[in-house]
Amino acid sequence: MSESTGFQQGPGGIPEAAIRPAIAPILPFVPGMPLKQSKYPPCTVPNQTLYINNLNEKIKIPDLKLALETIFKTYGKIIEIRANASLYRKGQAYVTFENQEDATKALKEAQGFVLFSKPLMIQYARFDSYATILHENKDLEGYKVQFKQDREKKLKELAASSRGAVPARAVPSFNYVNVGGSVVEVNMPNKILFLQQIPAGVPKDELESEFSKYLGFVEVRTVPGKPSIAFVEYSSESSATVAKAALGSNWLIRPDQPAVLITFARK
Repeated sequence: MSESTGFQQGPGGIPEAAIRPAIAPILPFVPGMPLKQSKYPPCTVPNQTLYINNLNEKIKIPDLKLALETIFKTYGKIIEIRANASLYRKGQAYVTFENQEDATKALKEAQGFVLFSKPLMIQYARFDSYATILHENKDLEGYKVQFKQDREKKLKELAASSRGAVPARAVPSFNYVNVGGSVVEVNMPNKILFLQQIPAGVPKDELESEFSKYLGFVEVRTVPGKPSIAFVEYSSESSATVAKAALGSNWLIRPDQPAVLITFARK
């Protein structure tokens, strides 16, 4: 795996350290809300490999793989990341972990994380990756033969189960996506961060001291009469994304106080 220290360069290029995805809240299904559906139902059988789609197709493959590595290595050891620029594989990737538990945690916590302006849509891969077979010292050639047979069988089953399904229209608002049958709200990037639940007694200069550590910092704006909220502005969306990712969605500014909720301000 690459040991480089950043994403594709831009204002405040994303560093390697401490990137933690925001957990997108799951909202109840609203009757009548059109949903975006995949051709086949998502795989729910746990696997060491995760299938990720809805990736930004304009991003170069090396930069995309580095970005995925930076996000997912916080959950456990990665043994392979696969992405391809071919026409039928654009916008997709596979991330293989050393163990299934790490993959499951990553699937749950990184679901809906906005990467390069698009929310990640994650599910378990339907088959073991070649990297997993090699890592476990199993017979790769034998697995390839079995894989082809299993794949043909699985595709026939999926095609049969999807017949008769009513096509759904696309989600009308970019603020919502359908992930595994649930409507997920995604927090779209903004150069301004919105802080909530700031503990009593935390002064503005303490917030400035923390957020000014990140490139592109402009200012902290407090709200008169509402000490529990504040806005933090950066010079660009990418700089704000770096700060938010490094601190996390639930930032523990003081060990004995509740965490500060950090989101992108609504545009």
